[in-house]
Amino acid sequence: MNRIPFWRFIVTFLLFNKDVTYIIEKLRSFGYNITEEAVVGAFSSLRNMLPESLGQVLSERGMFDIKNESHIQWLKHFGVFEYYDFIIRNKDIKDEDTPEYFKWCQDCVWVHQYKDAMTLMNILIFNEEPNDSISKIIMFKYKKKIGVDAIDLYKKMFWDCSSITAKEALYFCIPFQSNALVIRKLRSGAEIESVDNEAHDGSDVPFNFHDTNYIKWKIGYRDVSVPTSKDFLERVKQDSYFKYYEAMNMSQSIESEEENGSNDKLGEFSSTKITKKNVEEQRAKISKHWLDMYLKAEEAMPKGDPEKDDFFEKMNQLELDFEDDEGVARIEDVPDIMSDIKGDISQ
Repeated sequence: MNRIPFWRFIVTFLLFNKDVTYIIEKLRSFGYNITEEAVVGAFSSLRNMLPESLGQVLSERGMFDIKNESHIQWLKHFGVFEYYDFIIRNKDIKDEDTPEYFKWCQDCVWVHQYKDAMTLMNILIFNEEPNDSISKIIMFKYKKKIGVDAIDLYKKMFWDCSSITAKEALYFCIPFQSNALVIRKLRSGAEIESVDNEAHDGSDVPFNFHDTNYIKWKIGYRDVSVPTSKDFLERVKQDSYFKYYEAMNMSQSIESEEENGSNDKLGEFSSTKITKKNVEEQRAKISKHWLDMYLKAEEAMPKGDPEKDDFFEKMNQLELDFEDDEGVARIEDVPDIMSDIKGDISQ
């Protein structure tokens, strides 16, 4: 069960006597992917966990009763009581009697109404960003206050990443499935969008698996940390070395151009132009570029301990100065001082 990040969401609706098709469509409307076999398997696991009397309720397509203490305990055991109670009572309960967790459930629903917000939330959770930081980022981007308790409930019900791999995350979260997922002009309010057109330049790394600080910076969030100059240059050296390694192991250098269209003379047409380049020449050119980059990074690398260097630099700049009214006294101006010193020495 723990291999499905929204297993508790499935359990909730199974306990509401919803059929497999309904649950799959509900999850898909929220942006999640699941098979019929997985939902059926969740139903079988759930029924086997319950005592015979409650398993019978499930088999007979009954519902759990939130006024029955035994049912409540089992709902809490599965971690679905809050959301189950919210679905049953949220439209009928009076404001003054509303439990605090109803607001958490409403926030979870709000996130899933906006695919860009849901995608950003799931990225940050998968990257193990702390709840308080996620809350601040969502507030910054969407002016929506979602507290840490709501995020805890969100993780529990919709996106429990404690046991899933990156490959599984890509499968379960539909917006993650495009390798060309990008954020374009997010600072001006554009949404996260999937771009399949190869004409777009940019990183070929899926946005959802970039460094979290890069994602924060990309949406305009300023509370981010950057590596020290030494760490940054070490990364430049590392990347340059492996790019150099790749270049030295080139086996071919080919450029391809494709053209499609139509005109009055030929009608529809397509053409492909392939240019093969001298491998040794390209290898020398590319390897030289990355070698130069490595050497420049090495040359710019800070020497020694930056904290110690900064300390000694400040010490060298320090000037010992005294105010005029606190000047060093001359011995002639304090004639009794020698007798005081002698008295101290003789004691």
